[in-house]
Amino acid sequence: MPKLDIFINVLQQAGHRITPQRRAICEYLSVTDQHPTPYQVFANISTQYPEISRATVYNTLNTLQSLGAIVEINFGEDQKRYDTNAIPHINLICLGCHQIFDYRSDIHATDWSTDTLQNRVMTEMGFRPIATKVDMLGFCQACQAQRALEARQPGFSQQTEVNQPIDKEKDQQ
Repeated sequence: MPKLDIFINVLQQAGHRITPQRRAICEYLSVTDQHPTPYQVFANISTQYPEISRATVYNTLNTLQSLGAIVEINFGEDQKRYDTNAIPHINLICLGCHQIFDYRSDIHATDWSTDTLQNRVMTEMGFRPIATKVDMLGFCQACQAQRALEARQPGFSQQTEVNQPIDKEKDQQ
C-alpha cells in the first residue's frame, strides 16, 4: 500500500477528518525522502495552503507519530525530525551537520535485522512493535573532511563540541 494511503487510513481509523490541509501534509510526507522538521513541513505546505496554521502541522505530525505511521527522531529541544520510511533501516545521524541518512543493507545478517528483532520481541515478550528505530551516530564524509581540515589549522583544539553544526561562514572569514 502506498505511503499516502497508509497515512490517510491511519488518520481515518483514528476518527480524524481528512481536511485538504491534512491531506497536503500526508502527501508531502509520502513523497519526501528527507527527514523533515515540523517547520520544513509547514514551510512546504504553506506555499499551497497559506491559511494553514503551524498547530495543524504539529498536531497532524504528532497524531501520525502517536499512531505509529511515522517515527520521531529527536535531537533535543526544537530538534525534532520525522522518519516516514516504514521499511526497516538504520538512521545514520551526523553529529556535525545533523543530516540523517537511511541505511538498508542487502546483507542478510539475522543477528541485527530489525525484522528478526521485532519477531523475537513479539515471541519472547508478547510485545507487538509497530516500528523499530535504530540510530548510528557519527560523522558524514563531508564533516569528516571538514574536521580533517580544521585539525591542520594552527590552534585547533581536540575539545571542540561534536554536537554543534559546522559554521561554514565562520570558517570562510
